[in-house]
Amino acid sequence: MSDFLNLLSPLRIGNVAIRNRIATSAHSSALATERKPNRRLAAYHEARAKGGVGLIILEASRVHPTGRGGPIALEAWQEENIPHFRMIADAVHEHGAKIFAQLHHPGRNANSQDTLLPVWAPSGTPIPFANPSGSNELPHEMTQQEIVELLQWWARCAVNMKAAGMDGVEIHGAHGFLICQFLSKVTNHRGDEYGGSLRNRARFGLEVARAVRQAVGKDFVVGMRLSADELIPGGLNPDEMVPVAQWMEASGDLDFLHISHSVEYAALSLSQQVADMSWPQGAFVYLAEAVKKATKGIPIFTVCRIVDPVMAERIIADGQADMVCMTRAHLADAEIGRKLMAGRPADIRPCIGCNQGCCGRALIVGKPIGCAVNPEAGREEELGDIVPAPKKKNVVVVGGGPAGMEAARVAALRGHRVTLFESGERLGGQINTLVRAPHRQEFGNATQWLERQVRQLGVDVRLNVKVTQDILPKGTDAVIVATGSGPQMPEVAGSRESGAPPRATVYDVLEGRVKIARGQRIVLLDDEGNYRAGGTAEFMADLGAEVHHVTGASAIGKALHLVIQTPLVFRLRQKGVQFLTDREVDRINGRAVVLKHVYGGEAETIEAVDLIVTASWNRPVDELYDALKASGATKELFAVGDCMAARSCLEAIREGNMTARVL
Repeated sequence: MSDFLNLLSPLRIGNVAIRNRIATSAHSSALATERKPNRRLAAYHEARAKGGVGLIILEASRVHPTGRGGPIALEAWQEENIPHFRMIADAVHEHGAKIFAQLHHPGRNANSQDTLLPVWAPSGTPIPFANPSGSNELPHEMTQQEIVELLQWWARCAVNMKAAGMDGVEIHGAHGFLICQFLSKVTNHRGDEYGGSLRNRARFGLEVARAVRQAVGKDFVVGMRLSADELIPGGLNPDEMVPVAQWMEASGDLDFLHISHSVEYAALSLSQQVADMSWPQGAFVYLAEAVKKATKGIPIFTVCRIVDPVMAERIIADGQADMVCMTRAHLADAEIGRKLMAGRPADIRPCIGCNQGCCGRALIVGKPIGCAVNPEAGREEELGDIVPAPKKKNVVVVGGGPAGMEAARVAALRGHRVTLFESGERLGGQINTLVRAPHRQEFGNATQWLERQVRQLGVDVRLNVKVTQDILPKGTDAVIVATGSGPQMPEVAGSRESGAPPRATVYDVLEGRVKIARGQRIVLLDDEGNYRAGGTAEFMADLGAEVHHVTGASAIGKALHLVIQTPLVFRLRQKGVQFLTDREVDRINGRAVVLKHVYGGEAETIEAVDLIVTASWNRPVDELYDALKASGATKELFAVGDCMAARSCLEAIREGNMTARVL
């Protein structure tokens, strides 16, 4: 008997029967081209439909030229796009899943460089300058005639989606976009019937729902996504949004409500919309639960960092929601539904909430979506399935970090005989160090899953073995070198003089080779702007040290994507870490660290320093690769991951996967 009877039970929404309670919510993929769906986007969603998801909500489709985005933003009003949307719907339906289109207008979050038109909003209030979009244009306050125009366009777009074979539409009323802007006192300062009281501010969203319903009829699903808490000062909160949800249900125009949170134009709020591993799993389910308790039976969706099927099952069983969106979880593993139905939950590759390949690429920088733990995500059309190798080979993988384990896993799946050597006493590589930093423990879930997989596949794992070219097993056909990288400590003038503070790397600190004591004054020299530095600063601050975080960049965590950087920087501020940006170390005078400003001139001196910790770019450990290449010991020789160039887990796993595919 399945342990997931509630999660795998069907759900009827309007006139549509959905095979289970698992959904993927609308999310930016940056896979589209020319503002319409393409084969690459279809293959991406088809893989998740084939993998057993019940419902897919397609990424936002714009409803009006004033809300137009860049070339990767879908447009629903163009009738010539209908066949392209139908291609997506047909691909999803072929595997038994259902699909809704999301209809969207960004309001003041639009950018006139994309639209070539004034930005429309309920009021002429620009976005605060410090915002993720980088745009703070003064918007045009919509007239009532323009409101009527938008209602007509929303309806027109819904009709197009029905013609395209979609099973329904979700009206985007969340995340600080146009409908949400009408709802919120922060963004709606109107004096007419669309402003003032909560009921007036809800009028536009209710009218959009009515216009769409009247256009598509009762035999087509219509729902709305709402932010039950904007998570900004003075913004919408559950006390206001519960009545709004009740009005939406009472209107009779909607078949479901999708309860989300946050706004996209405030960095900390946005970082909670796509909460990383520093936030608890399922942290915002309570918002959906509050709406469900206050409504009379309309299906309620919940979303955000629900990555564990056990948690998803409990949410449905406890009546907190009717549908669970496991979006990033399906980036990590497209086959969650199939594996649950087959009784294989332990084989589900876990989402670790790192945000590197998903929103860090697609949402923030507009690059095609990916996943740190699943290199196939977003590349389904290009890569296809892993297939058996035409010739079985003896493959040696040297290095048991993420790159090496992924290479061994894929090589074994293809039928090769694989031996995996690791010089240490356990697999995991640098992840074993990274998980010691605060809020990074879930990274270990990725390497634990990889280790289980390579052992289940019969890979011959040999620990505590330092490989040289002389001890390769006889008959080796191919060698993949994944020996990683190691820290380096750049020279600083005066650091070797008598009386200078001791120096250490972030690895020395996290691995406990250097002890941190309460009250120590520590200077962290950050040359890379990555999580190794910020995570170590937090680690030391948690132990009571006085941390001075020095970087030549203009911000702490400069190399991190916004949704990862923001919560880290907020926590460092709360814990008293002192930021010295645009600074470099000039010299060390005894126990004093003298800084200089990157734009010229001496900045300041930090006195009575007890320890200097360096976070610098790692050096590839490539000696074995160079020796094997020089000797010609094997015809097929590859270097992957940090052994080639020190980067992140995303690149390491991707290169391990891609290399094993060509053996």
